[in-house]
Formats: sequence, C-alpha cells, structure tokens
Amino acid sequence: MAVLDTEILVNYYFEEICKIPHGSYNEEKIADFVEAFAKEKGFRYHRDHLNNIVIYKEASQGYENHETLMLEAHMDMVNEKNKDSNHDFEHDPLDLYLEDGYVSANGTTLGADDGYGVAYMLAILSDPNVKNPPLECVFTVAEEVGLDGALGFDASLLKATRMIGLDSENEGEICTTSSGGCDVMITKELYFTSNENPTYTLLIKGLSGGHSGGEIHRGKGNANKLAARVMYGMIKANLDIQLVDLNGGLKNNAIPRECAIVFASTSDFKLLQEVADEYQDYFSEEFEISDPGVKVELSLNNDIAQQTLSIKESKDIIKLMMAAKSGFVERSLVIEDLTTVSLNMGVVSIKDKQLKIDYLLRSPMKSAVMNMVDELDIIADAFGGTITPANYYPGWNYDQHSKLRDLFKVFYFKRTGAEVKEVATHGGLETGIFKGKMPALDIITMGPNMADIHTPDERMEVASFVNCYEILKDFIATL
Repeated sequence: MAVLDTEILVNYYFEEICKIPHGSYNEEKIADFVEAFAKEKGFRYHRDHLNNIVIYKEASQGYENHETLMLEAHMDMVNEKNKDSNHDFEHDPLDLYLEDGYVSANGTTLGADDGYGVAYMLAILSDPNVKNPPLECVFTVAEEVGLDGALGFDASLLKATRMIGLDSENEGEICTTSSGGCDVMITKELYFTSNENPTYTLLIKGLSGGHSGGEIHRGKGNANKLAARVMYGMIKANLDIQLVDLNGGLKNNAIPRECAIVFASTSDFKLLQEVADEYQDYFSEEFEISDPGVKVELSLNNDIAQQTLSIKESKDIIKLMMAAKSGFVERSLVIEDLTTVSLNMGVVSIKDKQLKIDYLLRSPMKSAVMNMVDELDIIADAFGGTITPANYYPGWNYDQHSKLRDLFKVFYFKRTGAEVKEVATHGGLETGIFKGKMPALDIITMGPNMADIHTPDERMEVASFVNCYEILKDFIATL
C-alpha cells in the first residue's frame, strides 16, 4: 500500500523508485525501469554500457527555438541500515512511513538522495501540463562512490547549454560551485633489517575527523600529521627510531581520526615518554576548540619486532610526512567562507615493503590541483618516493555572469516572496563533471528539504518535495 498520495505524479514515481533496489553498483534494475518508461512513453533515449541513461523530450509548441535544457540526477543511493534491521538492499523494497510531514524508510536510508531528482525528471517527462524547451534528462549511476557514472558519460550525446542539477537538500537554496580534484598516491620502496631492540607503539586518537570536503577548513587535527610530529620530536631529541609499521586513516576523503606507529628503539622509555607528553601538551593547546579529545599514547609492546627499517630510512619517512602539506590552503575571494584549495593526507600505511600515503586534492581550479600534485612530487622525490596521480575530476567554478541563476532568483522571489540562498561546496558534484565536459553550460541546482542523508534517519519533507516540483515545472516553462 502506498504511503504517499500517488494521485500526485511525483509521489507516484518516488514510490515506484523506492520499490526497486538501487544502491551504488546495483543500478541495473532501476535503469531497466527508466528505460522501460522511455519506451512506453515513446521518447528517444540512449543507455550506455555503465547504465547511464539520457531521455530526450521535444520542445512544447512555441518553444522549438529555445535553448536546450538539461536536467540531471543520479539513480544510485547509499545503502545504510540500523544494526537491528534485516533489510536486504539487494532484493527488498524500501519500507516507507510518514512522520511529522516527512517520509522515511524503516531502519534504512531513504535514498531521497537522489530518488527525488529521478522522480522529478520522470514526472516532467510524463506530465502533460509541462511547457518546456527541448529537454535532455540525464540519469547517472555510481555518484555516491566516486561520480563514476558522470565521469564515464559521453557528453557528445548532449546539446544543452543550460543545466539544472537535481541533487540538493534544502528548498530555496541553489548551489553555485563545486570542487574538482584528484587522488595522489605517494609510494616508497622499503628495506627491512633484523631487530633485537624493544618495540613501542605510538597512538594518536580522540580526534573528531570529518569529510575533507566539508570539514577541512575547521582546523581539525589530522592524526597522520600529528603522529609524524611526535616522531620527529623524538628524532630532534636525538632518540633513535626505527619504524616497524605505520597505519593511519581509513579513506583519502576523510580527515584521519587515528594513527598508530610501531617502532623499535634503544633509547630509554622515560625519554620517549617525555617527548610524547610534551606533544600531548602542544596538541591539547592547539586543538582545544576543534579537537579537545586528542590523545597521545605511548606503550611498550610485549613482543619485540623481528624486523625494522634503518634509522635513516625511518627518518626519511617521518621527514616526508612532515614536509608534505595537508589541510586548508586557500579560500574564495568571492564567496564567504568557501574553501577553494585543500589537500588531505587521508591514509598512510606500510604494506608489502612499501610506504603508501594516499591523498585527495581538491579545488574547482585545475591549475591549483596540478600545482599541489607538483609540490607532492617534489617532496616525494626528495625522500626517495614517487607519486601516482589518478581519477582527476573537474570542478565547477563560480560564474559571476550566470543568466540561469539570475533568472531563477527573479522567478523564485516573484513566486514565493523570498530570496534564493546561494550556497557553495568544497565537495565534488556531478555538476562539476558536466561543466568540465561542456564548458559552456550555465548551471544551477535545486531540491526539497531533506535531513540526515546517508544515514538510516534520512527523511524528506513531503510538502517541500511536491512544492519544489511545481516550482521546477513552472520555472522550466519560463525558459
């Protein structure tokens, strides 16, 4: 039984989407649904090998000579559930319910990110009351796991000069810029020797971490960088250090909360502890506001490591980690509090006789990303390492002369009496990918009120969902 009023077209399509499992890398069934829709309605369409789909809708009478408009949303959702949930994301429909005007899913993510956008496009395509210029409705895959669908999309299939991205989470807001970026892996070959000295573990913990797109400017501690500082403090104190193992961070797009360094030393434990205590005092002062729970712990291991790196090679690794930057670099001179350049030393490890340092670099400006790549290359080379840049994706820089943004702001004020709020993100969006492929695109984004996306508490305000569809439909009619 439907939870939403399916007499309303967008509600009907959202309910249908929620019946179909569509987590990232499992989009084939929802792509089948969209393709079947196109065939049933008689629309021209294209489905690629990734399961991206574009559906073309001809212009309404009188709109034939208007510029082509692109609508875009991703078909995949984040699959998260509560520990006590038995939901099978591979086979089960979402179990929807209403509470306080919001629709949610029992014990799981809702997938309103980006099911609402998919529902909007299906409704626009089938709504007989829509007046529209030529439309290109793009449905992508694998957005939540790296923007893969947009990156692999063949932009030669599109003619649009304007784009409305349907992947936002607050009514009355439009996004105006997003970051590009790339991964960089620093690698250094390592050579181990036998060891008979006592072995210790340095642990940095208690940091709050966060997403490197949204939190990098908040002065949070990076556990990998802090661990390197403590170890370099020991080197400065003329204590001998021979690294055994290094393990910090989980993902290159997350500010690392913990880092553990295992090392051997002939130095007295008391002297090693004095350095650790000294840096505990430093960090407690430096991160009093952003990370008051930071802890520096040093412990003697029960077992002696059989192999270690040499003292020189250990110093080189610590110096490399010290010299390689991480964190906030620059902010926008146009948009208040927007970070425009950053890099995150997300994951460090010693594995298979190699040091690996996994970075994510971010900026809407390709030149800034390439400059950071060059700087890391110079630093890595100085200490016997190499770098491998990969997975570059373009950003969407702020357009001070966006006609589409100006048109929407005027339309929205006349419609609601409220000013549109312009927002920007240092995270990567599909809008940036399409802007990179189609530099002439004039872009805005819009969407309904949602909360706690990517969590089992995800919810979408039903009235806002329907209202934003009506706003979208009527705005398209002005184009």
